[in-house]
Amino acid sequence: MSAPDVAEALEPLPWHAAQWQRLTARRQAGNLPHALLIAGPAGVGKTRFAQRLANALVCTHEDPAARPCGACQACHLAQTGVHPDLFWVTPEEPGRPIRIDAIRELIERAALTTQASGERVFVIAPADALNRAAANALLKTLEEPTEASRMLLVSSAPYRLPATILSRCQRVSFRPVPPEQGREWLAARGVEGDLDAALAASGGAPLAALAMLEEAGLARLEGLVDELAALAARRADPLRTAAAWAERAAPALLADLRRVVADLVRLGAGGEGRRLYLPGRASDLQKTADHINLQKLFHFLDEVNRLERQLVNNLNPQMLTEKLVNDWLSLTRPEKR
Repeated sequence: MSAPDVAEALEPLPWHAAQWQRLTARRQAGNLPHALLIAGPAGVGKTRFAQRLANALVCTHEDPAARPCGACQACHLAQTGVHPDLFWVTPEEPGRPIRIDAIRELIERAALTTQASGERVFVIAPADALNRAAANALLKTLEEPTEASRMLLVSSAPYRLPATILSRCQRVSFRPVPPEQGREWLAARGVEGDLDAALAASGGAPLAALAMLEEAGLARLEGLVDELAALAARRADPLRTAAAWAERAAPALLADLRRVVADLVRLGAGGEGRRLYLPGRASDLQKTADHINLQKLFHFLDEVNRLERQLVNNLNPQMLTEKLVNDWLSLTRPEKR
């Protein structure tokens, strides 16, 4: 169990203000729930919010409203990942499941007496990475919580969690960030590039938009639009395309596919171009969508979503991408009249 990079954890994000105020009021009133589910789209800063809240719970500043202060010893320990009462439960590697051994360790630590603060805080991120055995083990702790422990579950896909866990957590929800607020936040950091395009492609998630601008994510998305069109028109070598896709990280590839295919579905159903992930490519996307059966597109999108859920099962990259390419070729095969 170790904390992620927390260099910016104490910087409040402006779109977190309302949720932070509500939890601060409950914390000061002494009725903060034992378990919180911090849920919302990827890239809106949920893990940062959980980090800041966890730091606040172990902070020793005399004024509760000033926590986390960032200056006391407890805050320094929390920010360096060595606070004895703050624990992170994360996958061993990105995209891998959280296994039962990690939850067993959490249960053992939850039963211990706190060492440096009045509360022991556990952050599980992402909670939807819990495998079935780990989720079942965690449920027992949620059903019979120790008085001094707090559980912060972070998830971009809470629908993947068992209903029994969801019912025992109070949800802290985040929504996509309004474009003006996201643009202002990115501009204040001196970020260069097409801010509006990045915010649209991220679905209103400024941190994801920032990563896209820094890592050429927009170019990859637009390249995927062209690759799918070329495959549909039988102008691309399927094996080469599958091999190229296999070199990409599977979570990023599937997330990009989900965005592009969602745009195709929206256009195929007569939706508005301005609500797309890639509004600048609406014309190209429309040309592709016009030649695909809408129901088949929906099925392909469902399959992409299913494969995203299956990533914790260590899918073979080459087999994954070959399946995706073959499914796309089948989907775009001209129908006999």
